[in-house]
Amino acid sequence: MPISVCMASHNGERFIDDQIDTILAELALEDELIIIDDQSTDRTVELIRRRQDKRIKLQQNPQRLGHVASFAKAIAQAQGGIIVLADQDDVWPENRLTAIKTAFTDATCLVVAGNFYTIDEQGMAVNLPFKRQLYASDSKRYGANLWGILQGTRPYYGCAMAFRAGLKQQILPIPRYVESHDLWIAMAGNLDRAMQHLDTEILAKRQHSKNVSSPKRRHWVKVLLSRLMMLVSLITLSWRKRKLKHACD
Repeated sequence: MPISVCMASHNGERFIDDQIDTILAELALEDELIIIDDQSTDRTVELIRRRQDKRIKLQQNPQRLGHVASFAKAIAQAQGGIIVLADQDDVWPENRLTAIKTAFTDATCLVVAGNFYTIDEQGMAVNLPFKRQLYASDSKRYGANLWGILQGTRPYYGCAMAFRAGLKQQILPIPRYVESHDLWIAMAGNLDRAMQHLDTEILAKRQHSKNVSSPKRRHWVKVLLSRLMMLVSLITLSWRKRKLKHACD
């Protein structure tokens, strides 16, 4: 089954070459890497264009959309049966896609989410004092997973996730209020009772000062509003799931 890797880029010239190298090493000739560049002002686009690899499909946003809308745009264009998300600054370990494909041999699985280890700007492993983990044994604890998303205790990261193309009907379009496409997709997988966690670390996630996903201390009001929007997201996805079910009946 062909693979579509979806990436959103923005001013990623420092690390994007290394990331693309590790992605292309995992892809077959029939696979694709879709990159939506969100108005980079550095050499990101130039570095991507130098590749001249037919598997790379680059598109530049005419105006700044943000990473959620850029990922949604890439997902909408994906042609593969399995869609894998990738950030511009991480590193893919060898056999990452093998682990993901193995999980999808279960026909009922729609979303796969794995763990990661952290590296610094030089690519050296970093031991974090506290890091939450996903466990395969929790895969079918759908209610607990959804509650964990609302609480902020389930570490679903898009850069360590993949899903079947059929899920696009439910997750697209992604509403403008959604702050995290990662959690939006994870919610859909758990609502559909079709989530699979991997115990293994399938990504080297780079930690640096400009990470979009770097933890930032927020005022309690913003945290409360964020949780409220997640609840709205859950209701929206539930409604879409019901609507799709009725359409198929």
